[in-house]
Amino acid sequence: MGLHVFLFLLVFFFPLFLVRLWHLDWLPLRPFSSKGGAKYSTLQRLLKPRSPDDCPACRLSSTVSSAGGPALMPVRPWPEVKSRRGVPKRIDTEGFACPNQHCSYFGITDAHTHALVGDGKHGQAERIQTFRCQACHTTFSARRHTPLYRLKTPSHQVALVLSALAEGLDASAAERVFGYRHATITSWLTRAGRHAELFHEHCFRNLHLPHLQLDEIRTRLRRSTQVLWLWLAIDPRTKILPVLQLGPRTQHMAHVLVHSLRQSLAAFLHSTFHQ
Repeated sequence: MGLHVFLFLLVFFFPLFLVRLWHLDWLPLRPFSSKGGAKYSTLQRLLKPRSPDDCPACRLSSTVSSAGGPALMPVRPWPEVKSRRGVPKRIDTEGFACPNQHCSYFGITDAHTHALVGDGKHGQAERIQTFRCQACHTTFSARRHTPLYRLKTPSHQVALVLSALAEGLDASAAERVFGYRHATITSWLTRAGRHAELFHEHCFRNLHLPHLQLDEIRTRLRRSTQVLWLWLAIDPRTKILPVLQLGPRTQHMAHVLVHSLRQSLAAFLHSTFHQ
């Protein structure tokens, strides 16, 4: 008899108990997805950019281009400005430019236009060429803006260590083999990496690549617990990598990759990446 009473009370009060929990939100009755059992979320998902106006970098570039700027005056070649008297130029200055930003010939590497001449050599271990701008009288070393700038180690030794590192030799092993400090080798490697990045950006311009594949690869740096992503664009036919970016897997990094790719290609179609 007692068992029947207990079962009757259990059947009668248990549904009431469930209804009470549901009203108190202690028992959320939400559907589950069929894949993975993930709960349904009521949060609205952020929409991805569909036009250049949704990207901050695109808006900034359009604002700068619409605002415009003063037109640059053409620079008169220095051989036409200077006197025809004097000793003719003997040192080849092609590829070098005046580093003075206030000079009219700043950044001009054409030897027939800029005002650079040789100004002797310096250095004890190696004789390094010095140049002088005749327009602003600025002197600078031929190694300026290179990994060898202001290094006292001979260039062939630095090139030997960097070649070994490029072949896969560890920096600690290079310290034991070549006898240089670990901090010194790391500094050389950082200098060479920055210069290689600038050289890559300088050479990979106006590329005609009809087919490109954009992807990201999960990676982790040595002695680092943080997971990073290697963003890249590759031409499947020539295997050229015009753009490489290392960073988190965020929408901002995707924008950085696309804008870097835009600077490397000769023709860029916005609709290709926004559809």
